[in-house]
Amino acid sequence: MLSLLLEIQTVPVTGENAVDFTWLFIKMLMVLGVVSVLAIIILKYAVPHFGFTKHFQKGNYFKVLGRYSLEPRRALYLITVGGRYFVIGSSDHGVNLVTELSEKEAVEGVNYK
Repeated sequence: MLSLLLEIQTVPVTGENAVDFTWLFIKMLMVLGVVSVLAIIILKYAVPHFGFTKHFQKGNYFKVLGRYSLEPRRALYLITVGGRYFVIGSSDHGVNLVTELSEKEAVEGVNYK
């Protein structure tokens, strides 16, 4: 394989066969700009139009009923998902299910002062 590479004839660069990379670089920047603008347009207008996130924004799937802060970056949340009630904990390391509550317990927890 190396012998094939060594057999390739090379031609010294002269004014006739030199490539100006300035124009190639400018074209690359223009294409990068067009692709970036298209990505922004698609993410801002097309994706929300198809409704991938609309159900979560309307609150159809889950709703946060209460929040109790334990520390600056740790909290407990009482949420409802599809008619079921859960207590979840959030921290720097993630979100964990603490327990599931009955409807009576959840209503009492929200009304507790």
